[in-house]
Amino acid sequence: MNISKHLKYALNQALIKKGITIQQWAVIQQLSLRAECTAVELANILDMDKPTVSGVVKRLELKSLLIKKDNPLDQRSSLLSLSDSGNILLNDCRTTSEKIIRNYLAELSSTEQQLLNQLLMKIDKKEVKEE
Repeated sequence: MNISKHLKYALNQALIKKGITIQQWAVIQQLSLRAECTAVELANILDMDKPTVSGVVKRLELKSLLIKKDNPLDQRSSLLSLSDSGNILLNDCRTTSEKIIRNYLAELSSTEQQLLNQLLMKIDKKEVKEE
């Protein structure tokens, strides 16, 4: 948890300098993986509540980082996608994010980094059961 807290703090500070928050970054990243999706889909993917995603989407739209258009399958929702400016920011922030992670992993050898990644992926797939 301590490492996660430090990584998240370092990333958030770097993202703030680029004009976005870590929550906005999460939405931008998810939109980069999909051609289009709805705010409800983002909320489910990111495990955020709908009002939080709605606020993040509104702020990104005001910054012209995403495009919102009518959903032909559901008039109550909109389809979201990254704008050209959003894609430029995505690439810039991705580089920053990767640099921060590389700095944290610099103490580990390449083999140790691969093993850490494999172990984290294994844990991530496991469903946590409360006792």
